[in-house]
Amino acid sequence: MGLKLKMTIDDAKHVDTGIWRATLEPDEAATLGKCESRSGPFSVLLIESAVDFNQISQAITFDPDSVILLNIGSTNQVIILSTDSVEPAALDAPETFARPEPAAPPVEEPQKPSTGDQEAEKNAEFELSQTLATGDKLFLSELPVESRDLGELLLSEVRNLFPGELRYEPRSAKFDETPEIFWTIKILPQEKALRITVRGTPDDFDQASGIDLTLDKFGYSAFLVTRPSQIAGAVALLKQAHLNMD
Repeated sequence: MGLKLKMTIDDAKHVDTGIWRATLEPDEAATLGKCESRSGPFSVLLIESAVDFNQISQAITFDPDSVILLNIGSTNQVIILSTDSVEPAALDAPETFARPEPAAPPVEEPQKPSTGDQEAEKNAEFELSQTLATGDKLFLSELPVESRDLGELLLSEVRNLFPGELRYEPRSAKFDETPEIFWTIKILPQEKALRITVRGTPDDFDQASGIDLTLDKFGYSAFLVTRPSQIAGAVALLKQAHLNMD
């Protein structure tokens, strides 16, 4: 029996079931198979076999022969997708992780006033994560620190109205709404902004407060969201864009 080769990528971040983000140079990704798509910042790998992810070492191991190369990006950032969607197990963790020592008795000292706010924020983030689909979670994981609150607020408002899912499109480095593409969103880290396109030309929309709507390609209009005060206007435009699908 011949030796079966395995490939390991270190410093992998588990985004969601069957989705990881790691670093892999574009020329290294190109060795994994033929690929006609070379656009956007991210390389994208689809693995059609079992994937081993070690939570302790943050290393992901897989069979390189089972890789389908979907895109070769312009940076060393790679998104790894697995058809064998198994949650990472912590079986390799030392026993001390499974049996934490009892907490020390509380020390009587004034509590920081921000503690309750921090706990509430963590609970809100957890609840949001539980209600979102895989593509939405991938979008949230890609948000830079400067745009994180903005992106989370926008997506939360959208999902209260439309139970769809974002899908990453590597050729344009943007996220498309599914199953109906009546809006798209692209993260612009340098501008600290979110670029949104909506179905319809500017003449199809009512004026939205704080929004500068311009004509885009293929019957869509575009605008930027840079601050929370624009969220209400953005959501109003998305409602109209959804009606434009009829």
